[in-house]
Amino acid sequence: MKCKAFSLLELIIVVFLGSIIVIYSFSYSKELYEIQITNENIEKLKIDLNSTRIIIEKNLPQSKDLLRYENKKLYYDGYLLLDEVNSFHMRVLANNILVVFIELENKIKQEWKFKL
Repeated sequence: MKCKAFSLLELIIVVFLGSIIVIYSFSYSKELYEIQITNENIEKLKIDLNSTRIIIEKNLPQSKDLLRYENKKLYYDGYLLLDEVNSFHMRVLANNILVVFIELENKIKQEWKFKL
């Protein structure tokens, strides 16, 4: 009888420990998934920003006249270029350098300098 009680106690402990391990494994997997989704979104924003930089750079010097920022959107020649732009500033320095500052979704800030 003692052997059966000990086996039952052993089984209860194994089930309890197994349950804890499974719960923490699911919690860790969920956290890892959420981090991966966040990283994916940030990388997409970086790709959009790099594309924007390339468009501006390829179409210099008329880019400074074709860019328009309003309602958190950046337009290029009337077409939507970027959405959720929190801040956008563009200025031309005395030595013919175009400086563009852009902040996207409160996550990424970049400053670009182009020779006109």
